[in-house]
Amino acid sequence: MNNKGQITVFMCLILSAVLLLGMAALGICRHFANKEEAAIAVNSAVSDIKSEYNSYIFEHYHILLFDKTDYGKGEAAVEEKFYENVKLNLNNDCTVNNVAITDYDLILDNNCEALKAQIDDYIVYAGIEYGASEILGKTGGREANVSDETIDDMDRDCESDESSESASSEEENTLKKEDDPRDFTKKMGKVGIINYVIPEELYVSDEIINLSECPSKLGISFMDGFDIENKFNSYSRLKKDLKKNSEWNSALIDAGCGLSYAKCVFNCATNMNNNDNTVFDFELEYLICGDCSDYKNLNKTIKRIIAIRFPIDFTYLLTDSSKMSRVKSIALALNASTGIPYPIMKYLIAGCWSYVEAAADVKVLLRGDKLPFEKNSESWITDIDNLGGSLNAADIDDDSGMSYEDYLMILIALNMDKAYMRMLDVMQLNARQIYPEFFIENAAVGLSADVSISYGDSVFEFNISGGY
Repeated sequence: MNNKGQITVFMCLILSAVLLLGMAALGICRHFANKEEAAIAVNSAVSDIKSEYNSYIFEHYHILLFDKTDYGKGEAAVEEKFYENVKLNLNNDCTVNNVAITDYDLILDNNCEALKAQIDDYIVYAGIEYGASEILGKTGGREANVSDETIDDMDRDCESDESSESASSEEENTLKKEDDPRDFTKKMGKVGIINYVIPEELYVSDEIINLSECPSKLGISFMDGFDIENKFNSYSRLKKDLKKNSEWNSALIDAGCGLSYAKCVFNCATNMNNNDNTVFDFELEYLICGDCSDYKNLNKTIKRIIAIRFPIDFTYLLTDSSKMSRVKSIALALNASTGIPYPIMKYLIAGCWSYVEAAADVKVLLRGDKLPFEKNSESWITDIDNLGGSLNAADIDDDSGMSYEDYLMILIALNMDKAYMRMLDVMQLNARQIYPEFFIENAAVGLSADVSISYGDSVFEFNISGGY
């Protein structure tokens, strides 16, 4: 009997120990289960904040971001939402002690790094192919410049004995001052080049848009400097205009997906179908120029395309013996009436004619037609004896040529960093029509937070980060 009693006591002790161990194990499991549940609740809270992305920007621009001020309510409002989301996802055994959002990853950070990454992802996801190779194929890899050899030949020509050549009295009498083709380009400058090249059906608003709160205006300045001097009185200025803004091949390649994206989501003068409710009608032109009205942006864009076309047309004109024969006869006669040496006058008149030809090129492009990059006798548009009439009658279309949008891509590529900032300007301006308190400077793509949660005597501390 005594042995049986001892066995019973022993078994009770064993069972008690097992029970205690089981209870301890259960407590440990419950502890870790609650810690895991707390971690899930914190992660869910991050996801809940990210789920409140700006739907307008995602729908139109395929960019995910949320407002760290909850559209003007303040950062405390987002922190409160985070707290409520954590609390909602916890069981009743846990208590939220503290939630503090310690940092935001903003779309403006690191030179718009997050914007560029999302653009790259979208272009790959959408399978869009439009890049440097297409434009480089149309240009044959050539850039818009007059070669150094040509400039050297011009300089030698202007320094030659021909500089003393003048018109005979008979030749002088055949050309009156009003026949100086430079009078027409000076008039274009006074009236405004835009008025000579835009199609009649294209409405151009001159409404001033307030850009003071746009991202690109936050301490960042921009430069213009694309204008061609259209009086053609200075040989040194002519040479300068023939050599500037002419290199873009490497810029096109470096621009990568940004160009494809810009073409797909932003409107321009020849394509307003990407978005039907925008502050600017000509958004790609704004990416290029960054000015406060459609009129100013289109006007500057036109001048910049002329600056690209000008040296291309000038280079061809020098090789066309028939056209240069007419240029020489005009220069010879004007030499007598102006005192400008004949060789210099010859190049000034050639520059004047090339400028009008470049304007005619833009007129063709704005009409939605395509233009061959290299000129020849068949694609030359204007007549120096009737510059105004031939400019207005510009009519050419080459399916294999370059479009207006192709030239916009070149101009955007030349300053891609500014273009990214101006993309954000456009997004903000358009989104604020629906979300008046939305500003890109508050646009976040991720956050970091410290969270403290209690379970009984245990305290769980989390430092979490999450982004798109």
